[in-house]
Amino acid sequence: MKYKAIAFISFFLLLGFGSSTFALDISLEGSLGNMVFDTSRVTALSDGNQPFAELLYISGTAKLEQPIADSALFAVIFNRDPILRNSLYTTVSFDTGYAKIAVGPFFGLFNAASSLITSGLSTTLTMTLPGVLYGTFRSDTTIGAGITVPGDYVQQRSEMAFGVWGPNTLTSFRLSTKTFTLKQTASLTTVDSVTNYDMVTEVFKKNVPYTAIITLGYQSLKRSYISASTSIDELAALMIGMNATFRFSDAFKIMGGARSPLYAWGVGSLKSPASTAVLYEGIIGIVISADNIKLPTRRALSIGKDINAAPDEKSETASEAAQ
Repeated sequence: MKYKAIAFISFFLLLGFGSSTFALDISLEGSLGNMVFDTSRVTALSDGNQPFAELLYISGTAKLEQPIADSALFAVIFNRDPILRNSLYTTVSFDTGYAKIAVGPFFGLFNAASSLITSGLSTTLTMTLPGVLYGTFRSDTTIGAGITVPGDYVQQRSEMAFGVWGPNTLTSFRLSTKTFTLKQTASLTTVDSVTNYDMVTEVFKKNVPYTAIITLGYQSLKRSYISASTSIDELAALMIGMNATFRFSDAFKIMGGARSPLYAWGVGSLKSPASTAVLYEGIIGIVISADNIKLPTRRALSIGKDINAAPDEKSETASEAAQ
């Protein structure tokens, strides 16, 4: 019942904003990489005295953003992540110039055969002193869910960052974590997690259509097997990454980048990757801004009436029928 209630609230929020002309931003991003543990395993690599083995994965994000007021934005985001698996976000954000808050429900989708949908809450707070410094704090977690029967899972994501502006640069120090806890069987629970400590430098210039982002940091990638005892596989790495964005016009821009370990090693009993292994992640994406598009109005959603009815014809809307 709680899942239906949250889904209906998100759906009617979207319908409520669909009655006038708007500017819609569409973002599509895809990633290809191989720095991840095999989520189908039920025993630790370290228990078998094995090294980390790269595994190819595909992930990505699809996002729709729609301004709903001068300082408010509505977004729908589908994310496929190698740690968190599938997530669907619906958020509303409010920006005063000095403070911004984004909040809304998210749903885990088809991540376990016995739990087709779970619900959670995402909250992000950003405080900014324009041109000087900023801080951002984010927390996503599944709510109302316990790890009691096979198929139960919890998705968690946390992030905090502090940044300072310099001449044509924005330098940030960021700590982020992602965790996916899944009860595989009655006697086995697995926990996939990644923690990043990063220094991120964005380079830009006024009236120049491109920006570059350079990332240096430390990453800890873990997979834990919890049963009668606990076994942990952990891969640590010193990471470097670079992303670039090029804006062709106000309506279209492309972005791309890659990241890779400068050096990666196994922690504890996990052996390090083979010296010939090449670990990486590549990213490519586009952003399209579509102005002057109209969504169906509430009259077009009327129940039992012709959608082409004359304006003076009284009809019952979906929201009225729900009452």
